[in-house]
Amino acid sequence: MSQTKEHVDVITKEELVKQLGFVQVVNVLEPKWYSLGIIAGSKKIPLAELGTRLSELDQSKPVVTYCASVECSASSEAAKQLVAKGFKVKAYEGGVKEWKEAGLPMDEVAAKAKSSGCQCD
Repeated sequence: MSQTKEHVDVITKEELVKQLGFVQVVNVLEPKWYSLGIIAGSKKIPLAELGTRLSELDQSKPVVTYCASVECSASSEAAKQLVAKGFKVKAYEGGVKEWKEAGLPMDEVAAKAKSSGCQCD
């Protein structure tokens, strides 16, 4: 099935683990939420800046977007924007929360989490 602006493919935690190193993983949270955690090796491009920072992504390589958790819609919104620009994208909707709970590799973040919630919009 081909992607459209209205439909975004999703990727599971298990699929993402297998594809690390072959995909560009992008954290689309605002910097104030980085204290929740960052999946190891991720690029940090907040959703609000995505349109102006497309040059940081390689259009020939698949992209996986993520945010805080399934309650956060930023990952799918970012994926929709990237699909519209011609990127091959999947959204990892489990986000930082699911990744961290599974004990998967995280980048160190200096700041402590201020809140467990996310105002992603």
